[in-house]
Amino acid sequence: MTVSTFVLHPRKVFLRRALFQIHLWAGVLLSLYVVVLALTGSVLVFRSELQRAALPVQIGSYDAVRRIPIQTVLQQFAKTYPSATLLDLRMPSDAAPGFVISAKDGTRRFEAVADASTGALYPLNKGWVDWVYDLHVYLLLGHAYGMQINAVGAGVLLILCLTGLVIWWPGIKVWARGFKVSLGRNWRRVNFDLHSAIGIWTLLLVSWWAVSGIYFGFYKQVGAVVGWVSPLQGMVSPLPQPRVVGVTRAPLEKVLEAVHSASSQGRLFSISDPTMKGEVVYALVDLRGAGDFSHRDIVTVSTINAKILTVWHYGSNQTPGDWFIWAMHPLHFGTLWGMTFKVVWAVSGLSLAILSLTGVLMYWNRWLRHRF
Repeated sequence: MTVSTFVLHPRKVFLRRALFQIHLWAGVLLSLYVVVLALTGSVLVFRSELQRAALPVQIGSYDAVRRIPIQTVLQQFAKTYPSATLLDLRMPSDAAPGFVISAKDGTRRFEAVADASTGALYPLNKGWVDWVYDLHVYLLLGHAYGMQINAVGAGVLLILCLTGLVIWWPGIKVWARGFKVSLGRNWRRVNFDLHSAIGIWTLLLVSWWAVSGIYFGFYKQVGAVVGWVSPLQGMVSPLPQPRVVGVTRAPLEKVLEAVHSASSQGRLFSISDPTMKGEVVYALVDLRGAGDFSHRDIVTVSTINAKILTVWHYGSNQTPGDWFIWAMHPLHFGTLWGMTFKVVWAVSGLSLAILSLTGVLMYWNRWLRHRF
């Protein structure tokens, strides 16, 4: 194969025909998977809005002036669920106006929401949005292996992107044709043009979804590869410090004061183990908007003496590798830049489903319809 042959007459190149077969069979075998991931991903772009709408009707708007102390929420929880262990407490905000509680009672995990003004507790049933999240992230296979299996699927999707780019190239004389859909032709040609145009216009975004999907399942391995190219600094979590061993616990107020002193410019988003039965608690402090996970301090505090153990300034990127790893989450979910970007990401997800369906229809047109 010569480069000139590929540039002028790509269909004559054997490598292109070989890649076409890989693209074809990977696309057919992965079609249902891609459609499911595309549709669920488009829904999850609006996950926060949907979860807000699913809150109990008794939870009104958030009033910071009338917000009750955290201790009141803990007392109300202990009274309502005496045998349960509180795992995490999320602070109220305008977007989520109640205290969101994650807890465990025996082997059963559950969530509840407390009114930020009265402390009244209401069960937070796992709704269809959470089911969609489990399907998209874990393929309903559980936390142990679901994300890793999903990452393998993302790897095949990346292969589809790379082979699709080679197959898409129509030749230098008609290269612009690959960006358009000719509606005046028969439906089979329109379907082909639609598949080709959607594929090239969404190539970068779909490729990023594939790469970030691989990262979520194998973040250590991907981080090691990225770090080899550009050493990670800001996106490396601090080394754990020696923990203080003891029976007594510092007051929760002292722990919260320590968190505030370590990150005085931020706003407390959540605190793990607020009853402080363990040796440490982890506090997430948002440095920008409430719930903006892209820039936050992750503070580790000893429950024995309320001393700061580590502070991770997540989002304080210093190298290209830091920026690459940091961008995995926000560019995958598209939730940090307002409603306009959410709509763009959701529509792009739907276009990925159309891309898969048009590919299967092309397979039908070329082969299956002649056999059946």
